[in-house]
Amino acid sequence: MPQGRLDKTKDIGAKLTALNIQQEERLASRRAEILHLPYIDLFAFPFESGVLEAIPRTEAQAAGAVLFYKKGKDLRMGVVNPQADAFDGLVEKVEKKFGLKPQVYIISHHSLKTAIARYQREEAYVPLDTDTISISQEQLDQFQEALDSYEKLGQRISSVVPSELMSSIMAGAVKMGASDVHIEPRRDEAQLRYRIDGVLQNVATFGLSGWKHLLSRLKVVSDLKLNVHHMPQEGGFVMHAGDTKYDIRISILPGGLGEYIVLRLLNRKEGALSLDQLGMKARDKEVVEEALKESTGLILSAGPTGSGKTTTIVSCLAVVNRPEFKIITLEDPIEYRVVGAEQTEVDASAGYTFPVGLRSILRQDPDIIFVGEMRDSETAETGIHAAMTGHLVFSTIHSNDAPGVILRLVGMGLMPYVLAPAIDLIIAQRLVRLVCKKCSEEYKVDKKTKEHISNVMEGVDRSVFDPAILADPNLTFFKTTGCKDCGNTGYRGRVGAFEILVVKGELEEMVLQGADAASLREVAQEHGMTTIRQDAYLKVISKLTTIEEVERISEE
Repeated sequence: MPQGRLDKTKDIGAKLTALNIQQEERLASRRAEILHLPYIDLFAFPFESGVLEAIPRTEAQAAGAVLFYKKGKDLRMGVVNPQADAFDGLVEKVEKKFGLKPQVYIISHHSLKTAIARYQREEAYVPLDTDTISISQEQLDQFQEALDSYEKLGQRISSVVPSELMSSIMAGAVKMGASDVHIEPRRDEAQLRYRIDGVLQNVATFGLSGWKHLLSRLKVVSDLKLNVHHMPQEGGFVMHAGDTKYDIRISILPGGLGEYIVLRLLNRKEGALSLDQLGMKARDKEVVEEALKESTGLILSAGPTGSGKTTTIVSCLAVVNRPEFKIITLEDPIEYRVVGAEQTEVDASAGYTFPVGLRSILRQDPDIIFVGEMRDSETAETGIHAAMTGHLVFSTIHSNDAPGVILRLVGMGLMPYVLAPAIDLIIAQRLVRLVCKKCSEEYKVDKKTKEHISNVMEGVDRSVFDPAILADPNLTFFKTTGCKDCGNTGYRGRVGAFEILVVKGELEEMVLQGADAASLREVAQEHGMTTIRQDAYLKVISKLTTIEEVERISEE
């Protein structure tokens, strides 16, 4: 038979098969209505081998039924014909095995075949339990070969079958050092993006069938509702990648073309960084260390989302963490494990909010408290009250700069006469990307750039910045090029750019009198504070980052 006719025959056969499957599913759905039982299509369902194999394959085939889900006391079975004699015996066996009565779903013959086929490829599914995903070291090593560019990594992810999409995406995220994974449905495909060093990078596109399979599996492992598509949902699960354990936070948001998925990766191995590792210059480090000697007061870390606020606070907690102190945290979510601290997590659905949790914490006789975020007046008032009554309180707050924190709190309804004595220190920050050490190149700085930096650095204490540096005709900075080590971005890693406001003496008096942010900034700079932008330029001069990075964070 000619090749063209053969291809046409195959196409017709594929279409007929698809139509037959659709008909099977319609009949199964109708059968479920008649029997007053729920219906489910298991074609794209993310089976877990440990659950599936609780029923031997031969018995599953004989009864036309499979065990497809178990989460706590939630046990689910799918059956083609619940009136079959073999099914009653199987249900009794499952009840005896688990001590639970399973919820029965009607499935099609096609769904049954799909499930039975999974018995033969159980190695593709190796979770330790139903809310855990596992990626072997071998899978991670395979992705190492694709790290010379996002393009090659994307090609690899785009080529896998839907059932392998989850492990491929997560393996790529781990190997590329992504903090977040974004999966966004479009009209004809789904877009995958990783947030690496604070910047989103396009990685791959893949078919909508893969997105549907991925969405279902993520909902299952995160204990979210499979049949809810028009409301936001949030959850989480545990992922083992090689010998590292990750807490994965998931947010699903309904959109016009489907549900958008964002996954945040929290590495349980990552401990606190030292103040030096954060990127603080010597003066700033001394100021922070002096404030950390206090036994009471409020220390705030400020900045937009993703600016490293929590990382800075955890580094401060590491300095004050001693056996004689009781440290309790209230976070949303817990991002770092602090040895010796009692860490609690907000659960709004259970009524455990920041205000409620903070009031409960105060009854536990703590010495040091970390409140994940001051996002409302009640939390702020309670936290400030705690800081004034014998506790050292740490928290984060959204603000563009350090002086703006005072105005933000006043806007929440707190009075200046309460804020002035309570706040000890405000650390505002951004994160700048570090140039890749393997591929960065030096270039001579032009006169216009030197003049611009000179204007920005005007008034900075000479112990921090010597203007004579800019007079050097051979002054060089770094620029990015891109290589395999940095994924062709030219950057690898991040470091903080800080401005640190000490609320004492003249500045405390100004806060008490309700001074505006501009006045606070002017006086703070007279007392030696460098702005975020100035600190970022110091890192350019030290050849840690680029002028483009300073401009990027200045626009945030």
